Amino acid sequence: MIFIYSEYKSNRLTYALKVLFQKVLHVSFKEVNLEEFVLLEGVPKINYSSKKIADSISISPHPLLFEQDIRMQKILVEWQNSIPYFFKTSKDSSFQFDLFAAVFFMVSRYEEYLPLSLDEHQRYAAESSVAFQNNFLDIPVVNFWAHELKSALLKTMPNYYFPAQKYNYLNSLDIDIAYAYKGKGLGQFLGGALKSLATGKFSQLKNRLVYLLFKKDPFDTYQTIEQLQKKYNTKNAYFFLLADRATFDKSLSYKSKTLQKLIQRIHKNNPVGIHPSYASNSNTKKIEIEKKRLEKIANFKIERSRQHFLKMSLPQTYENLISNAITEDFTMGFASQIGFRAGICTAYPFFNLQKNEERPLIIHPFQVMDGTLNQYLQLSPKQAISKIEKIVAHIKAVNGTFVSLWHNSSLAEQGEWKGWTKVYKKLVKIAHRY
Repeated sequence: MIFIYSEYKSNRLTYALKVLFQKVLHVSFKEVNLEEFVLLEGVPKINYSSKKIADSISISPHPLLFEQDIRMQKILVEWQNSIPYFFKTSKDSSFQFDLFAAVFFMVSRYEEYLPLSLDEHQRYAAESSVAFQNNFLDIPVVNFWAHELKSALLKTMPNYYFPAQKYNYLNSLDIDIAYAYKGKGLGQFLGGALKSLATGKFSQLKNRLVYLLFKKDPFDTYQTIEQLQKKYNTKNAYFFLLADRATFDKSLSYKSKTLQKLIQRIHKNNPVGIHPSYASNSNTKKIEIEKKRLEKIANFKIERSRQHFLKMSLPQTYENLISNAITEDFTMGFASQIGFRAGICTAYPFFNLQKNEERPLIIHPFQVMDGTLNQYLQLSPKQAISKIEKIVAHIKAVNGTFVSLWHNSSLAEQGEWKGWTKVYKKLVKIAHRY
């Protein structure tokens, strides 16, 4: 157990300690008063105060963890041994930076509660983040800071046992549109064909005719996904969009027997979750409706989710999920940039800054999305693979969890996605390696 002394108590401090020690380093901790702290011998101790106390690692506190409000923070980033740090405090401390405050700033997504710069879909812009603006969005800084602290503790207590950590990989798949043509009624199929003809989209018309003649749906890429899963023994998780049709919600109808059979078949061997619609972010009742649809089809209680379009506003989106009995969410990542939105590659609990308390929701950050690589960054397949390799290398260095996000439609080998199946295959191969 790690013992911590602080002059003051706060929910923010306890939360930061929990993320660092319990979630990243897998060790227990205890906050103790000064009298008990001084008397402790033969145990790892951290003095989180301005006092000078012998036989302990010292970290001088930044005010952040003892504030009650949300305010602009001055972030000055300095690099040491290729790792960025901020919240510089006393030079007399074991660490010149307040790691606890920095961890809290990153994982609570503190900056997303401040006046925001939003993109066209009213999402927090990756380019506005401290990590992007200081060139460390591609580094899991929280995990690296945790390992720096671990190294310091081992210098004072060489025989202290830290449990071995293991790199993990989760291959997550968003099923926005399960099939391009399959499962649609004749009227909808013919209407789409006429629209393709009228708008001059002859490649789409050709695909429809191919499907009509040979029943080969371009979005039916599940065999490829399942073959790779079996080959590399990966853990796959699927998120299904069961929305009412709208501008940004163009899923196959939840009433489709074809879609229902797909969900039931996939659920036999993989966890499934709800993909709350674009419209759900402003109409919370839709989450409840869509979740119940999936529960009825899968005959299973649904507790996992990822927002469609990664549309998320803090803390409202997460509180809406909690009120609908969602316990795990996989939305924490950016659409326009790859990397570590919360600076971490470990699952961790949600902290509501407005309530100043931890909430019953586990956040699973993802790092790489197909649409980011192709549509936002406009990378070639070769460039995309290089980016993926770099991200995975950072995660393996800290024995974290790599979570990728792909879509079945991105494996269709048509249009802008031609040549991208090999990227997906390479990703799974790279991610699988231990």
